[in-house]
Amino acid sequence: MLQTPVLLVIFNRPGQASMVMEEIRKQAPSYLFIAGDGPRSTHPRDQELCKETRDRVLAYIDWPCEVHTLFQPVNQGCGMAVSMALNWFFAHVEEGIILEDDCLPDPSFFGFCAELLKKYRNHSSIMHISGDNFQFGKVRGNASYYFTRIAHVWGWATWKRAWRQYEFTLDSYRKLPLKKYFPPGLYDMVESIYRGEVDTWDIQWMATVWLKGGMAIAPNTSLVFNIGYDKGATHTIRVPTWFHQIRYGSIREISHPTREKINAHADNFEISMLYQLKPLRSWLKRQIKRIS
Repeated sequence: MLQTPVLLVIFNRPGQASMVMEEIRKQAPSYLFIAGDGPRSTHPRDQELCKETRDRVLAYIDWPCEVHTLFQPVNQGCGMAVSMALNWFFAHVEEGIILEDDCLPDPSFFGFCAELLKKYRNHSSIMHISGDNFQFGKVRGNASYYFTRIAHVWGWATWKRAWRQYEFTLDSYRKLPLKKYFPPGLYDMVESIYRGEVDTWDIQWMATVWLKGGMAIAPNTSLVFNIGYDKGATHTIRVPTWFHQIRYGSIREISHPTREKINAHADNFEISMLYQLKPLRSWLKRQIKRIS
């Protein structure tokens, strides 16, 4: 039985949510939190799909555990709903694992997060544990994971001490010369938040970790597969060109780096592959078109 609390964030995709819940069920967490955004008034099927998704997920719970639910009656939007769910989660727990309904974890993902949450519990500079890897087969260092400034959220974990620094609006940083802090692509993402062009929450978390000088942990193989690229998704409708280059695996026995130091080569590679300015502008334009 997994003792680390788990938060599952769901919406209106019963199929994907069921797949993720099946993996959670195998771990039998003692503390399970389920948060679901409410139906959109402009989407007639949302009422039915949101209810079906919630009912299916709850039906999987057949082990003794403490269950908490936060089901929104009306739609809050992707950004607000997930950030509210995380605030609610960390109002109850000191640390935990977070999965959205499109993030299918390898079984070893849970043990990886649980061990590193414990190991780095009191290391204030370490703010995030990722379950995914975007090095496309390049192994960084000689351990099971490396340190990075980039906090990815396709399955992740963190502590209340870190999450309390999160700021949905990023208002505290508006007067900073952000072009000096971020590479062009990441800067453009943050500016999209200030312009109100994207309804999301994860850009703000990535920016928070970066601006606080925090470190994230990334496994040397991806432990989570994104199953959310389809026409029913809010943001991930089209599969990006780099998606099929991701390498997946398991980490059963964890070896630790000898130093807590950012792997600059890994970060530079990832920025060049994922956060170049032109592809990012194109992505943002697609999001703006969808929500306008």
